[in-house]
Amino acid sequence: MLKAYTVFIFLLLSSWSATAQRQGKLAKLDSDSAVQQMVRSLDDYYKNFVVDSQLRFEDKRVQRLYKREKIKAWEKADVDGNGLTDLLITGSHYNKSKVICVLDMGDSLVLERFRRQFYRYCPVARIVYQGTQPLIAYSDYYKPFLITEPLEKDGRQEFLLTYRFGGLIEYNPAPTNTRVDSLLYASHFVYHEVEEIAIRIGPQDSVTYHSCEYPVLDKAKKKCEDLSTTLTSRAQQQLVELVNYLQPDKLKREYQVGYNHVPYITLHIAYADGRHLQVDDKGGIGSFGLTRLYRLLDSLHKSQNWAPAKK
Repeated sequence: MLKAYTVFIFLLLSSWSATAQRQGKLAKLDSDSAVQQMVRSLDDYYKNFVVDSQLRFEDKRVQRLYKREKIKAWEKADVDGNGLTDLLITGSHYNKSKVICVLDMGDSLVLERFRRQFYRYCPVARIVYQGTQPLIAYSDYYKPFLITEPLEKDGRQEFLLTYRFGGLIEYNPAPTNTRVDSLLYASHFVYHEVEEIAIRIGPQDSVTYHSCEYPVLDKAKKKCEDLSTTLTSRAQQQLVELVNYLQPDKLKREYQVGYNHVPYITLHIAYADGRHLQVDDKGGIGSFGLTRLYRLLDSLHKSQNWAPAKK
């Protein structure tokens, strides 16, 4: 009897140990200080990041909003669906509210920055559930010109996010499965230098890549590159799945941010079922799904084998 009891206890402890290991590195964090230390250890950029469950901010509009919407400083959930605990965190970075999500990928912790916060203001994020699936309800505001100005309701943008395609993207419960007839992506960015990129994907996944760079004040130093290739099957699958996950009917045809020195992006997609998606995006943050697509298209320059385009 004692032997059987001992075996039972051993199996129970082994089960608990396996479960704890499966939940990952973030599951055991249980205090503001522990969460704060973890964030600061991931990136020197966040060495001043503050986690405080009281959500105290210099900007009292932000503090009142978080209190009214019952925002938590940090929440645990398996956001990416890999069986490991992730963390959604609302903190303070240089006295401004900031939302980040830390994902446990098993061999590493990955920090999702919600990069649109650079142009937007007062991010609001919480974990919500679609059945048993955890999603992130995220919103932010136009930046007020003065700290005394109210947060305008009509300046609020809201998103329901899931982790797909290597990042956060608007949740789509019923993605389509339609062939893409053609895609054109063009990006134009100007600061000290001009950077132009145009990617065309046509029949049989043939791709052309055109890029030019030159100093703003010396166009004579303009350097251009024209390449072509055929997408690998993996790249083709990633692109088609992501394009089908987008919801064209819910996207606006024009986006813009009120800042200089941002990319001007034009995107046109023709689906085989007759649908078309045309977007002009000044700033490149029109939606989370569009942002993921831009990054995937930009990455083709390094991920594919190119040859000089035929003249």
